[in-house]
Amino acid sequence: MLIVTHGPLVAEQVHRTVRIRDGRTSTEGLRHPAAPGAGGGLTAQEHTVPDRVGRLQLPRESTESLGPAHRVRLVLAADHIEVWPDRDQPRPDGAGG
Repeated sequence: MLIVTHGPLVAEQVHRTVRIRDGRTSTEGLRHPAAPGAGGGLTAQEHTVPDRVGRLQLPRESTESLGPAHRVRLVLAADHIEVWPDRDQPRPDGAGG
């Protein structure tokens, strides 16, 4: 069954959600039963989906938490990629940040 909705309350009732942003798959949410003793219900994890050439759309909540950075730095670690705001460089529009 496929449900298309803009309602977050409806989306919370299914085990898998796919978010589309700018016409592309951006994130996939997976919900699983909570661990025993965790109060029941579902636990959710959100995953970013790389496109064909490896681009990622970061969730808006994530980019807002970076503050007024014009761009970000990626740092490759042994088992993950870190995303850091690049606040040292001037923006091309001349604004601070």
